[in-house]
Amino acid sequence: MRKVVLKEFGGPEQLIVETAEDLHPGPGQILVDVEAAGINYLDLTQRSGASRVHLIELPTVLGLEGVGRVRALGDGVAASSGIKVGTRVSWMDARGSYASQAVVPAERAIAIPDSFTISEGLLFQAMTAHYLVHEYRGIQPGDRVLVHAAAGGLGQLLVQWFKHLGAWVVGTTSSDRKAEIIRALGADAVIVYGDDYDFVDQVAKLTGGKGVDLAIDSLGEKTLLKTVATLAGGGTVVAIGAASGPIPSINPTALTQRGLRLAGGSVFSYVADPGELQERASDVIAAVQAGWLKLDEATSYPLDRAAAAHQDIESRRAKGKLYLIP
Repeated sequence: MRKVVLKEFGGPEQLIVETAEDLHPGPGQILVDVEAAGINYLDLTQRSGASRVHLIELPTVLGLEGVGRVRALGDGVAASSGIKVGTRVSWMDARGSYASQAVVPAERAIAIPDSFTISEGLLFQAMTAHYLVHEYRGIQPGDRVLVHAAAGGLGQLLVQWFKHLGAWVVGTTSSDRKAEIIRALGADAVIVYGDDYDFVDQVAKLTGGKGVDLAIDSLGEKTLLKTVATLAGGGTVVAIGAASGPIPSINPTALTQRGLRLAGGSVFSYVADPGELQERASDVIAAVQAGWLKLDEATSYPLDRAAAAHQDIESRRAKGKLYLIP
């Protein structure tokens, strides 16, 4: 088998392709021939050593997400699980996906239709969208929602899901080109922010001074305090990332005076239970099959260009989802 090994924290150049012996599944595990390994921003923070939450020990093989076919079953993998040799599966939280083979706990494997494209089978972002849409507000038709970075892979899914539930959605982005992507998804309004991330006044104008009921902020440092300022009374902002820098501290009085809520989230908290993982995955798969949730076509890189893929994400040359082909 071939795998991408990280031996030292640092830049993309630390990702080295090596050849190794084939893997074997242990009890309760399955061995998968990897069809595609999804690349997520978490992989980059782990590679650099910047992650203080998802800590890893070196050497390691990066990658939590993948799609593939089951080659072998470990002891104790029951037929009742629906997983057998030849089943096409997806996973989103089993380390070691940057390889031609991966060992995945059977209870973390999600059976997916053979008809799914690779883009449809890589479920990490869609599962993230699922919990963000459902956990912080029971969306009703007419609710006002702000989605930052709405042209990104996760942002596009959030726009579609909130619109499916009848919300009024405004998305932010960094360029006119990306704004067209957001409009095509059905967003009611798009804000192109400049270098100063100026969007507060525009949200106020678009909502007639009412503000938004829910805001999803994946940018962090340069936006979060401003995002709080866009909320309607009783509104909620969910801080899920720090693409513009570390998430800043907020004085509680900035929230309590208008009954605002600040929440933080991680998809891993909402799929830790195997049953909940499968329930959320079932919802996502049904949405894709119904045709209203469309996953943007992802971009592939061969396994030996994993470093180039990381470089393209960091330099913002990449558009949408990226994945590795072993």
